[in-house]
Amino acid sequence: MDTSNKKLMMLSANYSEIPLILAAKDQGFYVVTTGNNPNQPAHKFADEYAPHDYSDYDGMVELARDLGITAISQGCSDNCALTAAYMGEKLGLKGHDTFENAKIIHRKTDFKKFTEKEHIKSPLARYFYSYEEAIAFDTEGLYPLIVKPTDQAGGKGVSRVDNRKEYENALKYAFDRTRAGEVVVEAFIEGTLHSLSTFLLDQKVAAWSTFNDYSYVNRFMTNSGICPADNWELAAPILIEETEKVAQKLHLVDGLLHMQYIMRGNEPWIIEMMRRTPGNNCTTASSRATGINWRDWIIRAEAGMDCHGIPSTRMTEKYYGYHAIMSNCNGVFDCLDIAPDFKNKILDTVMYEPSGAEITDYLYEKMGVVQFYLESEAQKDHYMKQINEVLFCKMK
Repeated sequence: MDTSNKKLMMLSANYSEIPLILAAKDQGFYVVTTGNNPNQPAHKFADEYAPHDYSDYDGMVELARDLGITAISQGCSDNCALTAAYMGEKLGLKGHDTFENAKIIHRKTDFKKFTEKEHIKSPLARYFYSYEEAIAFDTEGLYPLIVKPTDQAGGKGVSRVDNRKEYENALKYAFDRTRAGEVVVEAFIEGTLHSLSTFLLDQKVAAWSTFNDYSYVNRFMTNSGICPADNWELAAPILIEETEKVAQKLHLVDGLLHMQYIMRGNEPWIIEMMRRTPGNNCTTASSRATGINWRDWIIRAEAGMDCHGIPSTRMTEKYYGYHAIMSNCNGVFDCLDIAPDFKNKILDTVMYEPSGAEITDYLYEKMGVVQFYLESEAQKDHYMKQINEVLFCKMK
């Protein structure tokens, strides 16, 4: 695909989209950002900002037609993944799944129904379309459970529950945050959290990378990761087989398919999948660890370009990680405090907020992202256990 005079629309414009915008521009695309928030930081990295609410699917189609858009990127947003699929169908643009299949991947209720039907290794779940229906469900003997809205990411609206009172409170919390009015209740799997990024080519996995995922105060939102994951040699073959099964059942197009999984003993359990790029600029760490420029190939795939030249995964001997700087309370951000013995392991730091910025929602707000490397498994085990103290968000 010749990218001269081609226009790519980036549907979201947060910090996580900036590297994708730069990758698209490196490939010769004129980049247009959208969304109804003119203050999002990625707008200034694009060639043009065309404001529109990306939840208005038909309006987005008309906007893209008016602007002569020839490629679409969903960025790092689950909701934008649905918009991109809808727009791709209506505009005849390659690089995105059908709208129906995008909903199966990105809506938790649809995904859980699919995994149950196709015997994908994922925790069994119930799904409810009203609070009254969910509250009538008998949870006796089923704890612990996880309750989550079908259409939110980043841990929004998610709770673990161990008794009936917690279950009732969790339902209110989840239903208050779902736009679709749907909530999933599933078995809580004890274990360690990880992720697998795969690049599909002709519905087969052509490249992949794994991460250990870590959380801080918000236990349901990943803010740190290290590549490769513990026990990746055991988990990757099992999960790649499951990934290809999903890709073939749904006839998925070439490109990224990312999942989170829990390792319980020697068993990996798939929690969710997504076709959008993960946040926290984790593709920088995975690119360094595997020798693959993930952002470049993600943009190529979303633009419908031929991706048969993607190199295979080449694991390095070092560990590459990222850490999103978060506070453990609301207040005024002072600075990032770095442990002296960790400073020489930092590769780059991108700050989102300056000193003096007010933190009003510490469970979700990020001050910046640090990229680093560790030279051995011993270093990985040592530092990742205390990463939030090694890279500390200091408050005034």
